[in-house]
Amino acid sequence: MRRLTIARYLYTQALEQERKGDLLAGLALLPFHDAVELFLYVAAETHLPTLPKSIEFAQYWAAFSDAGLPLPYQPQMRRFNLARVEVKHRGTLPSRHDVEGLRSTVTAFLVETTPKLFHIEFDSISLSSLVRSDEVRSGLQAAETAAQAGQFPEALEQAAKAFRLSLRHHRFGETPRTYDQRLFDPSDVASDLKWRGGEVGGGFSINSRLLEAVAEMGQSLGEAITIIAYSLDYDGYRYIQTYGPVIHEMVGGNMLAQWTREPTTDRRIVDRCVAFAVDAALRLEGRAAPEDQSTAPAGFPENSSPSRT
Repeated sequence: MRRLTIARYLYTQALEQERKGDLLAGLALLPFHDAVELFLYVAAETHLPTLPKSIEFAQYWAAFSDAGLPLPYQPQMRRFNLARVEVKHRGTLPSRHDVEGLRSTVTAFLVETTPKLFHIEFDSISLSSLVRSDEVRSGLQAAETAAQAGQFPEALEQAAKAFRLSLRHHRFGETPRTYDQRLFDPSDVASDLKWRGGEVGGGFSINSRLLEAVAEMGQSLGEAITIIAYSLDYDGYRYIQTYGPVIHEMVGGNMLAQWTREPTTDRRIVDRCVAFAVDAALRLEGRAAPEDQSTAPAGFPENSSPSRT
């Protein structure tokens, strides 16, 4: 199941690459192929009595047919494999139109074949199971479950909170550390400014409101820098910021969701937001310092200020 999850993750990475458009979209064929090849290898280990040490991509169709489990889309997948060879070995990138057609073939193959070979739906393979943090993984799985049930506001809220928690772990460590013990974060100055602004006039003076506005702008810019610096899906970030609720982080680690617009009813948008939150969690965990990769409950360091995003 873990390897199927990795195959699904490679598939989502291919979709992200395709969204970059123009000639860069052609590079999506490489992770698409990796996803299908890993999927086929796991299926062969599960269903075929014998498996050669080395098997070519096209040979899987003959091997499964001999075992009484014929695979669909053989001509289309042969064309897909040839296009992948052109990209990888000859540097010939297909047109955007061709990429769209090949992606449709890969998607149809995985969606139709997964239930037959593994008795599960391809979309039900949970990428969130790869996330190490129990708290983040729980929120992501709740978002995925809500999305599948059509509970879109709940899905967006859980995804937004999980993303916010991933950022918090990245900034402060999953075992929270004090300001002088952790690595610099681009939103540190803004957080400190906002904290000081709350002390000016009890939060009601013109000066304190101005400081808070400047601090929030600084936090947004610092957060955007983090997204770009770690090569997260910036468009996915814009989606979750646009369609998800505003998340208020409180002292002690609690989060409150505030809706500033009507929740969308478009399943594609919801899925994009959830997928972004999962991908961000995985990438930020991979970038965490070794001393931050613990499993202790999360919260704010003693000497840090709360933030509003």
